[in-house]
Amino acid sequence: MVWTRARRVAALWPAALLLAGIGGCEAPEAPSRFRSTYHLGEYEGGLGYSQAVKVGKTIYISMTLPVDAQGQLISPDDMGGQLGAVYTNLATTLKANGAGFENVAVERLYTTDMPKLIALADQRLKVYSKDNLPAASFIEVKHLADPGFLVGVELVAELP
Repeated sequence: MVWTRARRVAALWPAALLLAGIGGCEAPEAPSRFRSTYHLGEYEGGLGYSQAVKVGKTIYISMTLPVDAQGQLISPDDMGGQLGAVYTNLATTLKANGAGFENVAVERLYTTDMPKLIALADQRLKVYSKDNLPAASFIEVKHLADPGFLVGVELVAELP
């Protein structure tokens, strides 16, 4: 299609009227994307990260590890115990942000021992409905932040 001067003017006319205030309507304001952070424990601030960041109606949860409120490892050498502790910490973070596991859209599980994690994968079904499972990735890594950590999970959730 060849754009003649008349076509260009016609195409720009509604925008020109709007800019001039003649069009009778104003462009809607873009919704604000409020950003807030959440810390599961006081130790996190000293380590330089947030447990979760909320942007609009989405919450991004950092890798959650099997630690207590002081950041100490729970269930050394026990993948099942560590996975349970991780899901407990995730539940706390979700609840503090007005959500639950039913709001999770993406789950990434990191482990240093994939066969052990796969053997315990049914533990996930204790927190998720079989009819509402999130997109999930299982990733084996050489090691996590501390040699005692066997598993860590990060989530993305859409808030209600």
